[in-house]
Amino acid sequence: MRIIHVSPYFNFPDEGSVGGALLYVYELSKALVEKGHEVAVFTSGNILTKGVIRIPKKTLEEKEKIEVHRVLSFEVPKMPYLFPHLENPIPSPSFFSALSKEYDIIHVHGHEYATSFIATLAAKKARIPTILTIHNIGEALEEFSAIHLLRKALNNTAFAFTVNSAKTVIAPTEQALHVLREFKPKNIIQVRLGIDFRRFENLNSRLEYVLFLGRLEQTKRPEDFIKVIPLVLKKIDANFVVAGSGIQFEYLKKLVENLKLEKYVKFIGWIPYHKVPAIIANASLVVAPGGAGYSIMEAAAAQKPIVSGKLDWNIGAIGKGSALFVEPGDIKNLADAIVEVLTDQKLAESIAEKARMYVENHESWDVLIERFINIYDEVLGQC
Repeated sequence: MRIIHVSPYFNFPDEGSVGGALLYVYELSKALVEKGHEVAVFTSGNILTKGVIRIPKKTLEEKEKIEVHRVLSFEVPKMPYLFPHLENPIPSPSFFSALSKEYDIIHVHGHEYATSFIATLAAKKARIPTILTIHNIGEALEEFSAIHLLRKALNNTAFAFTVNSAKTVIAPTEQALHVLREFKPKNIIQVRLGIDFRRFENLNSRLEYVLFLGRLEQTKRPEDFIKVIPLVLKKIDANFVVAGSGIQFEYLKKLVENLKLEKYVKFIGWIPYHKVPAIIANASLVVAPGGAGYSIMEAAAAQKPIVSGKLDWNIGAIGKGSALFVEPGDIKNLADAIVEVLTDQKLAESIAEKARMYVENHESWDVLIERFINIYDEVLGQC
């Protein structure tokens, strides 16, 4: 089977920044290759020039038997007071023509991207079935009124076209299912997020700090992680690490200074893929106050205790009873939960083991890959 994945951005993990959705594309592609399928990824250029144009370093590259096709793309310019930089490149016409060639399946990732809309148009022209995985849950950058209004408009036009044209829509979590209520998809299948457990074998674990791991933006609520620290320090001594990059980086550093927490908090920036397991292994606790998913799955795979925002996306990622879940924004209860885990070894070990077992049984690529292959076969059988 010849399978095409369409993603707005793509990096092999140790060659650039990757978030949960990009790791999903990479690890799914790798698992398909290991099963003997041909896999290609179509994406934007990987060199940003003047903050507007993304040109490809190579238009075609291959690694781990995954082809990567890159095209010239244009970034949506930042508009102060309306919205920040949008991670949504608009590909050049060559993207459409390349996807109009003969392939078996086009698997589109994220319904809110220009690449997804154009790929769906190309697939319709070439009569190639599309499968869509929902990665966007309609919350990113909602604090900007312009984004809120734009999303409402596009939900009735471009986004609806992408969702409703797919032969099958894959929803990784309950929250993704909620998103689909606004659309009329032909077929919905729930397949959980996947994780490569081989990355977390033979880790040397230590208990050195409380860890936040993820993009530094409002939906992840890293600000809550910083604000909770003084309350925690009133009860116990602890060190804190913030791992990740994003639009709130400078703001968070300033917040640490204002709260006089410099001696307790360390910012380590973006972490390469191969170093993430070790960063997690040295944590005594992983805290995800807002929307998480992949980062808490990684914590679960490393068998680390988790305190998480009580959100469908997070609960779906690691299972009920696998963490202490706290209402987002409730700083006092978040502090209490952190202190409880750090001072109760049996509780910490119990929730860490439950999370590990849940993720291993439900979200290992060894478990999930056959489901994806069956979905592809079923869609092709309908054509």
